[in-house]
Amino acid sequence: MRRSLIYLMGLLFLVACKKDDDEAPVTDFVTEVCDIYIDADGVAQTATLDNGLVLDISGQQLRAEAADTLIRSVISYAWRDGSPRVYSNAPVYCSAPVPAEEFEVRYEHPVKLISVWQKGKYVNLSFGELTTGNGTHQYAFCLDSLKRRVLYVSFLHKRPAADAESYTQKRYASLQLRVNGVEAYDSVCLRIPTYEDVQTFTFPSASL
Repeated sequence: MRRSLIYLMGLLFLVACKKDDDEAPVTDFVTEVCDIYIDADGVAQTATLDNGLVLDISGQQLRAEAADTLIRSVISYAWRDGSPRVYSNAPVYCSAPVPAEEFEVRYEHPVKLISVWQKGKYVNLSFGELTTGNGTHQYAFCLDSLKRRVLYVSFLHKRPAADAESYTQKRYASLQLRVNGVEAYDSVCLRIPTYEDVQTFTFPSASL
């Protein structure tokens, strides 16, 4: 069975959010970035959190727009009767860094950075995309250079020409810290263009 990772901002799986009348209000929500495994029938089976914990979500019959693959997602869930129940999800753009020479143009339109954190084999970002909803914003991680065992990466963002800055749409992205075909490195320095300035963050990678 062949499996692959799909990294599309619009790829979602369907979550039933209707609450049964006899169900007590949920107050213990947990929000996590994870990899959702979708089986050959397009049903979500497991959610693997970045700390390695695997949640069995097969009983909910959550359906996706893909089959036999992994979807990077942010889920909100709560434990109900000893099992995790997913109440909402949001897609995550995810990729290993792409060599700089593969980009004809480097678009570095700013984002409203909310938070950046490392967990497991990923560096995760939450940020605001200023938009009117006219067109699709594009994102990428660019591998700028490798110097003195530090991998330098830039977060690229292209705003559609027809779009304008209006309301804020919250988005997520994940940078894979493992890069095949690149000599050993001890840390990753991530560069992110924001409305204030270009911010940089350095994370260890030697343990991966």
